[in-house]
Amino acid sequence: MTLRLKIYATLGVIALVGYLALLASITHGDRTARVASAERSARLMIVQADAADQYTRHEIAPLLDSAMHSRLVFIPQSAGFYAVETQGRQIGRALEGYRLRRVVLDSTGPADTPDGWERDAIMRLRGTPDGAPFAELRPDGALAYVVPLRMQDGICATCYPSRDQAPLAVRDAFGSAKGFDRHPGEIVGATIATVPVAPFNLFGNASLLLAALVLLICWASACLLIEFMVLRPLSQIATVAERVSLGAPDVEEFDTRSGGEIGALTLSFNRLRRSMETAMALVRP
Repeated sequence: MTLRLKIYATLGVIALVGYLALLASITHGDRTARVASAERSARLMIVQADAADQYTRHEIAPLLDSAMHSRLVFIPQSAGFYAVETQGRQIGRALEGYRLRRVVLDSTGPADTPDGWERDAIMRLRGTPDGAPFAELRPDGALAYVVPLRMQDGICATCYPSRDQAPLAVRDAFGSAKGFDRHPGEIVGATIATVPVAPFNLFGNASLLLAALVLLICWASACLLIEFMVLRPLSQIATVAERVSLGAPDVEEFDTRSGGEIGALTLSFNRLRRSMETAMALVRP
């Protein structure tokens, strides 16, 4: 491999390494921004779910209490957890990949039964002193924001200190279910909002395309500078040196007006050449 190819290849490797480092930085930053955006959306979904729950329990339930007490029939529309379940189903139908779930341990049906990952998340909340909410990427790549569900009367179907303290309509509907005898403040489940995280689009990122173009221009400019300022003068020196070594007459001297190391090299070579010519003249008969 010639010196020219070695230099060009070295510059190309440097440009490639720089581009890969930039790619890693931009990818990491973009991924962080996408995850943060997904977490904000998940938090908003949790706030909306809590608002629906509180409105239902404090505004709707009192209007239906008399009907439930007189008929001993549980009306789902009076329950905050039912409002959250309904909201979650509507979100899931309207937005692909979005999910809102309120799940509890010792659940009463499929709607509030946690899957394996959700059960692990609830146990993690119960295993920490403060039970703080957390965000985590699920195995499918979506971001889940998990908020603890603490025991309050009516926060879930069986969220009462004892079966006897539950309303008659609730006992009639869920009396055979497990989960009563919960303690105030106990983490009995979680509200989990799941938001898809958009994948990184390498070819659709204008910053990466612009960076690739800039690095290509920089590589080409560096190659041209080295070509005209270093490689071509060295090539000319090599050509003249070859002619002088073969005894060619009337070989022109180098232009020594260029500064720097190349100029010093040509000046030294001219002096060497004149010294050789003087020595050869002395030995000729």
